[in-house]
Amino acid sequence: MISITLLCSLGMSTSMLVDNMNEVAKKRNIELDIEALPFDKASDRLQKTDILLIGPQIKHMLPKFQEKYRSAIPVISVIDFRDYGLVRGEKILDESLGRLDGAGDPAP
Repeated sequence: MISITLLCSLGMSTSMLVDNMNEVAKKRNIELDIEALPFDKASDRLQKTDILLIGPQIKHMLPKFQEKYRSAIPVISVIDFRDYGLVRGEKILDESLGRLDGAGDPAP
């Protein structure tokens, strides 16, 4: 099972994206544990995260998360603001899983 955590300011604006990504994963028979949380409440969850996706509204926090979790979380990246706004869960999921497959490649 792949664990994905989406972070945003309050943890609410990403809920539609989580639902969309879960639907895509179910159709593809991909086992996901995916949750959206506000960035200040995610520390326990991050201990078991494979992919950390940061909402565009808090993209300035990317370096903080990379510094703190780079050795524990294989993929840490910011969600593209267009994909986020248009709730393109399939595209975001595909890109994230691709980065996980190529873990070690630099994330944008």
